[in-house]
Amino acid sequence: CLLGDYCASLAALSPVFATGPGTSIEVGEETKSPEEAVTGVFQARLSLAYHCGVSYLMLRRYKDAAKVLGKICSFMQRGFKTGQLRKLAGSDQFSKLYDRMTALLAIITHVCPTEGLIDDGVARAVRDKHGHQLSKIEAGEEGYEDLFIFACPKFVSPAVPDYGQASSPGSSASGSSGQDAYKLQVKQFMNEMSVQQTLRKLRSYMKLYTSIGVGKLAAFNDMGEDEFLPLLLCYKHKMRQLEQSGEASAGPLDGKLGTALDIHYYISDDMVHVDEAEKQRRFENYFMAQIAQNDEILKDVEAILTDV
Repeated sequence: CLLGDYCASLAALSPVFATGPGTSIEVGEETKSPEEAVTGVFQARLSLAYHCGVSYLMLRRYKDAAKVLGKICSFMQRGFKTGQLRKLAGSDQFSKLYDRMTALLAIITHVCPTEGLIDDGVARAVRDKHGHQLSKIEAGEEGYEDLFIFACPKFVSPAVPDYGQASSPGSSASGSSGQDAYKLQVKQFMNEMSVQQTLRKLRSYMKLYTSIGVGKLAAFNDMGEDEFLPLLLCYKHKMRQLEQSGEASAGPLDGKLGTALDIHYYISDDMVHVDEAEKQRRFENYFMAQIAQNDEILKDVEAILTDV
């Protein structure tokens, strides 16, 4: 992940999620699967989830990135509330990494519809921490770069620096070449986000209509029809991505092709027809959140001293 080879980063995790005979390892007197051995050490689990989420984000697998980062952030929220994480070594760094992961989730949720992929508590934390920056992006201002610079790892170059050239008179400082890999990844990310910002504007208009003329929709986006038609195809392509199927034997790189779009559209006779995905109304999350809130209120009430 730090080298910018995200496929190799996920491929390296395949042995961790491997199942079947011959994959178990001995940890002390116990026999565990590789995944259980890693997740049993929270620091390893946290590092794995963070770098896995970054790799999925840079590979445009937004749904998988949201699932990985949302799951670990939800676990950390509960750990912060109970104080369980404060007892672990390196606990002073957990909150910093949590903030970086919520920044990544802010980017993902803004680019890709993530309903049902992340916990309501995590989504609320993302809105509270980064709602102002996301509103700036909605208004057409820059904001993705600041979020990514704050949240991304410190990328490095696999090439050995030319120390001879750096020490020669008149050459640039050697420290500047060490930033090349970092700047390259930020540039690649911003190139992708510049396209996504245009596509998000297109989506906001299409959600208002069930059918609209191509020329009218192109005018809304300040484009001519010939320039606008490739953009409609581009949106389909950009949001088509691999998604993990949930099978136990599937590796991090495995998946089935799907779409992250929450709308379906097609062109017929110079008209764009839009069908919004049917939303499943689910109430259990609301009731579970209210039950948890009620438990917290009862604990606060019981802690009040009533002795006169």
